[in-house]
Formats: sequence, C-alpha cells, structure tokens
Amino acid sequence: MKKSIAGIGVAAALTAALVLGAAAPAEASVPRSYQNALAQARSYVRSLDFSKAGLYNQLHSPYGGQFSAKASRYAVEHVKVNWSREALGSAQSYVRSLNFSKQGLFDQLTSDAGSQYTASQASYALKHVKVNYNKEALAAAKSYDKLLHLSDDALYEQLTSSAGSQFTASQARYAIDHL
Repeated sequence: MKKSIAGIGVAAALTAALVLGAAAPAEASVPRSYQNALAQARSYVRSLDFSKAGLYNQLHSPYGGQFSAKASRYAVEHVKVNWSREALGSAQSYVRSLNFSKQGLFDQLTSDAGSQYTASQASYALKHVKVNYNKEALAAAKSYDKLLHLSDDALYEQLTSSAGSQFTASQARYAIDHL
C-alpha cells in the first residue's frame, strides 16, 4: 500500500528515495534535469497513484517538480510503472473515501479534471476494485437524506441521474428500500 506523501513531506520522501538507492546510475547522455525528473517520478509513483498524464502534470507544474516539458515527458516515458495498477490504486482510494457508482468511478478516473487515466486503464481498475455498489448507493442515499431531506422520488432521481450519482436503477432502489 502506498503512503501519503503529505504525511511524510515531499523533501523527506525524496531524500528517503535517494538514500534507498532509487536513482539509477546516471547515463552521460541524459541531461541531469531529465535524470532528476525521472528520480522524482519514481518517488511519486512509489508513494501515490498517478496516471501518466497526472504524473506529467505533477512533474511539470509550477506547484510540483517545475521540470521542463521535455524533462517531464522523458520521466513519464522512462519510469517503470503499470498504469493499470496505478488506476486500480486510485479506484481503491476513491471508494474508501467517497460513495461512487461504477459509472461515476469510471468518470472520475478518466476525467481531465480527475485522475486522467485512459479508458482501458479505468476499465481494468473497475474490473478489479473490490466494491459493493449497492452499499455505495445506500451510503450516498443516507448522505443525501441527512443533508437534503429528499422525497423518495427526488432521492431516486439524484441517485440515478447522469448529473447526479449515476447509480443503476436497481442500486438506487436497493438504497431507498434500506434507508
């Protein structure tokens, strides 16, 4: 299981990665900034779950690694990682903390505003994540009921709407029947 980088601090995580020998011997033909971007990419994927696009953005961001576009691209192309397993890790984190329908989880994993995994990687994650969508729907229904005090019809609409939680009709019915 990956640990939160926030819990140990970015500097400490990067120092630990270097002490543990995470950085490969430098090749003379690879610029130092590229090597550093790759070392940071390795550190990030050991600690957190990233899509390829998400890792690139983190490395290139003025709030992240601040590497050039070329160095960031080099790092994501050369880091050894199974992007589908990264998607599964993200999916597991999402269902531990929020109530997602299968479609909602897929949308979160693939969204440009979300995790930015490919459809194939998100599909892998959905196939392997351990989740009971009836229980997810029930937990969402309880939250809506507590906060919004909706009628059963309005609650059903919220649970099944494409603008809402996107649970299936049977999952929404299960949730309402078990409130």
